[in-house]
Amino acid sequence: MLLDTSGNDMKKNGYASLPGGIDLSSWREFQNGVSLLLDIPLSLYDGSGGVLVPAIKESPVCEAVRGCSRGAGLCREMVFKAVSQVLEKGSVYVYKCHANQYFFAIPVVVDSRYPFVVIGGHVYLEGSDIKDFYEGITGYGFDGETVSKLRPSIKTIPPKSLFTIPSIVNNMAAPILKCMISAAEKGSCDTSSARLKGFYALEQVYRAIAPVLDREELYETILVKSSELVGAERGSLMILDNKNNLLSIKAARGMDKALADGLKVKVGEGISGSIAAKGVPVIVKDIEDEVPSWKNRPRYRTKSFISIPLKLENRVIGVINVSDKLCGGAFSEEDLHLLLSFANYASIAIERGAYYSMSEELKMLSMTDPLTGLFNRRYFRERLYEEVERVKRHDGCFSTFIIDIDNFKAFNDRYGHLAGDELLKGVSKAVREAVRSMDVVARYGGEEFAVILPHTDKKDASIIAERMRKGVQDYRPPHNIFEEWPTISLGVAEFPADASHIDDLINKADRAMYLAKRMGKNRVVVYEA
Repeated sequence: MLLDTSGNDMKKNGYASLPGGIDLSSWREFQNGVSLLLDIPLSLYDGSGGVLVPAIKESPVCEAVRGCSRGAGLCREMVFKAVSQVLEKGSVYVYKCHANQYFFAIPVVVDSRYPFVVIGGHVYLEGSDIKDFYEGITGYGFDGETVSKLRPSIKTIPPKSLFTIPSIVNNMAAPILKCMISAAEKGSCDTSSARLKGFYALEQVYRAIAPVLDREELYETILVKSSELVGAERGSLMILDNKNNLLSIKAARGMDKALADGLKVKVGEGISGSIAAKGVPVIVKDIEDEVPSWKNRPRYRTKSFISIPLKLENRVIGVINVSDKLCGGAFSEEDLHLLLSFANYASIAIERGAYYSMSEELKMLSMTDPLTGLFNRRYFRERLYEEVERVKRHDGCFSTFIIDIDNFKAFNDRYGHLAGDELLKGVSKAVREAVRSMDVVARYGGEEFAVILPHTDKKDASIIAERMRKGVQDYRPPHNIFEEWPTISLGVAEFPADASHIDDLINKADRAMYLAKRMGKNRVVVYEA
């Protein structure tokens, strides 16, 4: 992909225009590989806000917003503002766009002359994603069907990742763009430099690693590709177990498998342990000359090796070791430079592999209460937002309960906390048995529970609430040793009849529940204005 980027806007900002005919093909492959790896779109812009390499796949929300006249103008304005600000500040910046998506802009200025900006993200943050999505998408004239189709496609990430990902991308981006500029200045056909050849090799490595999700296969692929990258015959990939502070070998070349499987290295001990402790790479060209106290072991043909840390921001997650260069010589600084560029990519791949290896059961834990097995407060609120938006689009209604166990503290004090846990589980079971399959039951906190009843007004909801109250009152645990079994008080409220937003709805149901308490407990109260 050859580009002629000879605009004048960058000159006004004190930057040189990009060399004519710059070939960004390798950058495109790199950008697409990292985008696939991170599962977020990335784009490359020049210093005037012009797109050099567009994202391989845009966020569905962005596509929809840009498809309308208002959204397209706002998006162009936001990109131009981001490019201008980050080049002026000279540091990574995180933005929240008009559609409530977060994105980051990374300034990369090569040799103090040529400005690039990498823009990526277009994601929502875990914990506020549902609220941000619905609030951000309003105002663009989308019908209910379009919003419903967009909702499952939104990408969410932990808030911390929004700040760690840019630094990782930045560490990889600068050397590659510098290499592309160097090639363009020398002439686009000049590919003789060792560094340029190395980056073309990196391009192939990125392609090989990006699709791999299986963790064991990923470890093997990372080690094989890192060895091939620098022409090493032997090597190992070690992963850090933070709990035990030990490195263990996950993949090895030129080493007995039984030995590799059983080898554990404590952080701070030996070469690999020191690399993990300090987080600093080491290149040794002759171990006996540079470290006289260490003798080269007979199984190694040469005396040269490289050990580098695998890091996510400042956190070490493992170590790559390579030795015995196939040509019989010593490893060079160029080899070290290539491995360090590759290490950033490998670290992201390992982190991603760990995520994808999570079982569905573990994923479920993020939205369920471990004691009762009910949904947790966060998931409950997400579903409330969804129900509110559904009702706004289709002119329906839904009801919610707030439930509190009567005299829970007295029960806990009399029988102990283990008995209190059994009570919570028993109430959960009785509540679940009283609702329909489409209803949502959650532990809202402490001895409080909450329920969403879609397509149900409060008149019908009160019938279900009464069935639930009686179910708890009559429930007894399998091995009942208690002289008394607490009851529940329930407050019922309806959307939109009683409230205009979810916090107001919960407040109304809560007020009805406390009125039930004041009226003698063990009863259902429906909110009335």
